[in-house]
Amino acid sequence: MIWLKSPTAKGKEFSWLTEKGSLTERLNKEFHDVEVDVIYEGKVSEEKSSYKREVIIKSHGQPMIFARTSLKDDDLNGAWRCLKKLGQESLANILFKDTEIYRRSMLYQIIQPADALHLYLKSLDLVNQEIIWLRKSEWEKNGKTLSLIEVFLPNPFI
Repeated sequence: MIWLKSPTAKGKEFSWLTEKGSLTERLNKEFHDVEVDVIYEGKVSEEKSSYKREVIIKSHGQPMIFARTSLKDDDLNGAWRCLKKLGQESLANILFKDTEIYRRSMLYQIIQPADALHLYLKSLDLVNQEIIWLRKSEWEKNGKTLSLIEVFLPNPFI
């Protein structure tokens, strides 16, 4: 997989992909209805020392964004313990409100139909097209890193 420093998309698609603020807040401003459905939260089976949280962010019942947060389990009990209290809330409630947290990087990619993530999203009945954009960002708090992947699902806002 090739990661890009800037997406090759144009127009509104580019605007959404490069949004520097909270995607949840932007969805709420544009569509006035946002809901976060947690589909998995817990340890990664292959790596017992890792934690992940997967959510689908919806607007008017339609899936808009799939997001996967991952970090070391030790960090969940340390710098990132605030994640334990999120429940059905957006991760943005932590990332953009805690002054000790900052974004270290953001990269972009098109996932292809043969990619494991694309196949996973298809198994959840979230994708039906071949080309889907995602972005990956790393966030830091007290020297500990959190990885966030956001997949822009096929929908009317892009």
